[in-house]
Amino acid sequence: MEALSVPELNRQVVTRYFQEFWTNGNADIVDELCDDNVTIFYPMHGRMVGKTAAKEVIARFKQAFPDVSFRLLSPFPLIAESDYVVARWFGGGKHTGPAFYELPVGSLPTPNTGKEMRFSGTTIYRLQNGKIIEETGEESGLVALQQLGLIKMNDGFAP
Repeated sequence: MEALSVPELNRQVVTRYFQEFWTNGNADIVDELCDDNVTIFYPMHGRMVGKTAAKEVIARFKQAFPDVSFRLLSPFPLIAESDYVVARWFGGGKHTGPAFYELPVGSLPTPNTGKEMRFSGTTIYRLQNGKIIEETGEESGLVALQQLGLIKMNDGFAP
């Protein structure tokens, strides 16, 4: 039986991590699949370093948006090359939990606003020795912030 290549093993790690962490909200998977000094960066959340920070972000997100869930978009495959895996995803949820202050523009200071957000993104993972060491994403944060009422749509272009 032929051994799997490094890119294929990395693809499997990222698939499992994404499903457990972002879809199911299982923060404990970080201990198994991430490096101790994992760095996670998304424009809507900023930079987080370390397993504890990674676990805290999903916990706070799930508290404020209990139904939040993300899924890998098909038919887009995960693209794996060398130490990198690229994933395209979609997700969102409804704010039915406590106030949420971790947004780059404004906050949801009132609990249970009932506001929903749905957005997509692309994430690049870098792995080393089978562990995720970096997760850097770009999400359609402007769309999410508009849906949450934190940024108003422009009614037109100024001359």
